[in-house]
Amino acid sequence: MGPVEDVGFAKTLEARIEAQPDLARTLVERPGMTIEPMRSPSSSAMAALEALRKLGATLGGRIDLHETLGEGGMGVVHLGTQATLGRHVAVKTLRKGAGGDAVLRILREAWVTGTLEHPNVVPVHDVGVDADGAPIIVMKRIEGRSWSELMHDPAEIARRFGASDPLEWNLRTLASVCNAVHFAHSRGILHRDLKPENVMIGEFGEVYVLDWGIAVSLKEDPSGRLPPASQATEIAGTPHYMAPEMLLGDPKLLSTRTDVYLLGAMFYEVFAGKPPHDAPTLHAMLSIILLSSPQFSSSFPAEAKRISERALAREPEARYATALELRLAVEEYLRHRGSRKLAHDAKQSLTRLQEAIAGEPSGEDRKLTIANMLGECRFGYHAALSAWPDNEVARQGLDKALLLVIELELTEGDPAAAATLLRDVSSSPPGVAARVEAATRARSVEDERLRKLEEDHDPRVGTRTRMFLGGGFGLAWAASTFGAWLYSRSGGPVSYFAVTVFPGLAYSALALLAYAWAKETLTRTLMNRRLGRSLLYFLIGQSVFGAGG
Repeated sequence: MGPVEDVGFAKTLEARIEAQPDLARTLVERPGMTIEPMRSPSSSAMAALEALRKLGATLGGRIDLHETLGEGGMGVVHLGTQATLGRHVAVKTLRKGAGGDAVLRILREAWVTGTLEHPNVVPVHDVGVDADGAPIIVMKRIEGRSWSELMHDPAEIARRFGASDPLEWNLRTLASVCNAVHFAHSRGILHRDLKPENVMIGEFGEVYVLDWGIAVSLKEDPSGRLPPASQATEIAGTPHYMAPEMLLGDPKLLSTRTDVYLLGAMFYEVFAGKPPHDAPTLHAMLSIILLSSPQFSSSFPAEAKRISERALAREPEARYATALELRLAVEEYLRHRGSRKLAHDAKQSLTRLQEAIAGEPSGEDRKLTIANMLGECRFGYHAALSAWPDNEVARQGLDKALLLVIELELTEGDPAAAATLLRDVSSSPPGVAARVEAATRARSVEDERLRKLEEDHDPRVGTRTRMFLGGGFGLAWAASTFGAWLYSRSGGPVSYFAVTVFPGLAYSALALLAYAWAKETLTRTLMNRRLGRSLLYFLIGQSVFGAGG
């Protein structure tokens, strides 16, 4: 692309174009109109037409023509009825008196389109000749409107297709166009005239790429049906969208990246509201096209600008390599845009969360409100990050929401909840993790103290042991009293040993056996320990009392 930067070359190009008044006027006064190269019928094309005539490929009797659907420079499209199938079709014929170049153009358009069997390319049903031997092209009838009529009409987009987001609808339309173009490139076909006017949107949202009239083949076609790119030495295309190399007349510069530029120009128009090239003079128009430096307003989204700048790069090598690459970039932009929207919605929940923490009085209602607000924030930001993991706005918003509630939990004495929330924070400020850890340790120590205190005062621990010991000592006391009575009735001698030492030894032995049997239970809780000590003091006191008495 060295000549593009050469001032002398630019002047030579301007002089050459000025020598063709019609071409110069189109570039400046009608830049949205397609510039078609001058062609003369090749021997192979005329031979193909003659072969059609010899085959008797007349459509007479099989196609009934009705009203005119549209007219171009050399062709007319009629509504027709295909008698064999009873369906409506579009029938393209030549105007009366059209020359051999028109014959070649209409046939080549049919041949090119016929090689591209793709959902986003209008199918060609048949090719034949009329009674005068002129070519007739039978195609699928498309009921709809051009993309150029709908692109900047949100109300009509919503009415016809139920699309509430016109930008997303336009970009998904462009993605479908990229699919068709990438398929054409896989077959070696270069469109060269991609623009919204040449994209038809069907009644049910179908997307069709039309007007392959100046398409060329990047591969050699022995049949001569497909026009070779090597012969594309004339200026062709639509100035509003034209790639720099399309002005240079060097077929070696044409490549699939030329169509990528045209797709990028439509991407630019979706956001800017106008095509990338427009100027009041021939010199200015040529400069804009050759330098390829479109203007971006302050409202142009940054990511969309990066995509546009790459797709509209002056040097073909700097552009996206394929239409597929550009389509993937468009779809990635849509994912990022959806993620940004989810993050924006989540920010509203974050604002309400801040207000609840700062303004609502403490209590169960406040806790419930904060829990709900945090849940909304987390759901929204997680959804945004799921769509686009590198969405830093969503990541920072999620961290902010979590840190707000972590601070609240630390203030209100719930470090466990704070620690749980901290695990979701991607980057916490210095000191927060240490504070949470310290509060968690302090809470663990306090919880252990309370647990031991509760266990010490749990009356359920040792209930059966206490009942058994109480009953056992009660029976032993009753038995010893009854035994002493029987002993005295039987006339047994009453001695100091019998009254004091023997009962003391017996109760001490019984107490030691009970302690050995129920040691674990009697020492587990404060209540049991106190009971055990009381029993011990009772026995000691009873022994001292007996001995003293």
